[in-house]
Amino acid sequence: MTALNNPIIAERQQKSPRLLLSETVIQIAKFMTVGVLNTAIDATAYFVITRWLGLGSALVLAKGIAYVIGMVNSFFWNRTWTFGDNGNIWRAAGLFTLTHIAALAINAGTMALVLNWLQLPEIVALGAATGASFVWNFVLNKLVVFR
Repeated sequence: MTALNNPIIAERQQKSPRLLLSETVIQIAKFMTVGVLNTAIDATAYFVITRWLGLGSALVLAKGIAYVIGMVNSFFWNRTWTFGDNGNIWRAAGLFTLTHIAALAINAGTMALVLNWLQLPEIVALGAATGASFVWNFVLNKLVVFR
């Protein structure tokens, strides 16, 4: 599909730059809100799994399960609320999963780069890793996953 007959590009060309910026700022705010909710769900699920369901000896497994629960929440809210996607759910779910696997690599890679190569403090590395994966996830979710 060329740029001339791509409906997404055609729609964006009809909107003013100010309107596109405004929509993007709103989407970023929604994306961040969903991220905070995901973190709360992840932490709550982890607590329930380790404390109430008795998997306290399997912390990594519990964290993996909690992370997936948060990811499912992220997919649902970002698809319906942040980006308003009505396309093929299976296509979006597959691309969402691949995007977030890549985000994990970007997050860990940024952390390692900032700690080991730049030799900056851990808190700086955490912030840089979170920022890098946030930008990656937002851009890919907006332009590829939920287009």
